[in-house]
Amino acid sequence: MTKPRVNSALIRRINTGRLFHIIRQNAGISQQQLSHVSGIDPATISIIINNLEAAGIVRRVIDAPTGRAGRPTSALSIDARAGYLAGIGIEPDAIRIVLATIDGARCADLIVPGSLDPEAAREAARAGLASALRMVRARRSTLLGVGIALPGLVSLDGQVVFAPNLGWRDLDFAAGLRQSLKCPIRLENDVKAAALAEHLFGASRDITDFVYVMGRSGIGGGLHLMGELYRGPHGLAGEIGHMKIVPGGRLCGCGGHGCFEAYASERAILAELAAQGHPARDVDAVLAACRDGDKTVLAVLAEAGAHLGLGLANLINIMSPRRVVLGGSLARLAPFLLPAAARALDENALAAIRHDVELVVSVMGDHAAPMGGIALALQQFLDDPPVRLGHPRESGRRTK
Repeated sequence: MTKPRVNSALIRRINTGRLFHIIRQNAGISQQQLSHVSGIDPATISIIINNLEAAGIVRRVIDAPTGRAGRPTSALSIDARAGYLAGIGIEPDAIRIVLATIDGARCADLIVPGSLDPEAAREAARAGLASALRMVRARRSTLLGVGIALPGLVSLDGQVVFAPNLGWRDLDFAAGLRQSLKCPIRLENDVKAAALAEHLFGASRDITDFVYVMGRSGIGGGLHLMGELYRGPHGLAGEIGHMKIVPGGRLCGCGGHGCFEAYASERAILAELAAQGHPARDVDAVLAACRDGDKTVLAVLAEAGAHLGLGLANLINIMSPRRVVLGGSLARLAPFLLPAAARALDENALAAIRHDVELVVSVMGDHAAPMGGIALALQQFLDDPPVRLGHPRESGRRTK
């Protein structure tokens, strides 16, 4: 019987990613501490850190001599001057663009009008990204990668399978941008991307098992299980918005009836208010009405909250995660959704499972999807770095 071959390149790539994120979250860490935290042997760490340093990704600062015996210690940090990553969040009516350094620090963000026409949306994203680079006085050559997050089914190879709220089907949205931007681009479902950002940059860095639930035009789920994002065999796992919670109920954008997102998403809430003749047409107006004690709005949110709680109870019973994170519009409306949601959750979730599950609100706000794009771009960068050893990428000037 032959022994299975060890994919050393894959192991090196995984270890490189682990060390990068440990340094990113612990600026000034030493190689000795890095070995202790990561569990990776010192010899492997030395090789990886030397490579990252030669590529201009990691910066090493040597302590001043103390006169004591032994080698001086060195502090490691991610060199933000290496270049920029861009995150693009696509919605039917708006495209949000965030520019960040490779350590994930935001340095520019803007919103441009969206479009249901794919070519127009591509051009708007390209022009918006050019504006973001001008905001930090950076050349396009400093762009190391782009991540695109959009509401819809996205396959493992980055194809848009079906985005009902955009009206897109079987589309390679990133192809045209790759040709013009000349850098790696990774595209993913917006909620999966936001879940990745929640783990890398948000409040769930140390949580290995959580479900991220985000709602705007629809409701999607990011399943972060056993320490990594679960995409399923075709990349389509996590479409919790189309879980049926009211048999034969409201028509959903997917063509089905009674879906979760037809009752608890921002679009569903606004549609119900419009049906009742209420003038609120966006979340800001809904929140203002809540603060004024508007009984119609509060009743609609209580009903949506009850459906939200029922849907979350089903997820918790199936997944048994450590945490459920509410993002997007659900996070903004949480103060008025959660009372009814918590009651429905307690009534429908198995008590033994519910007891150990935290229900929290993400602090990423409207930046969740584009920061998900940053997370995707960073993941792509670490999987296949465009920087070649000994040739650090020249960065543009940064502004405060």
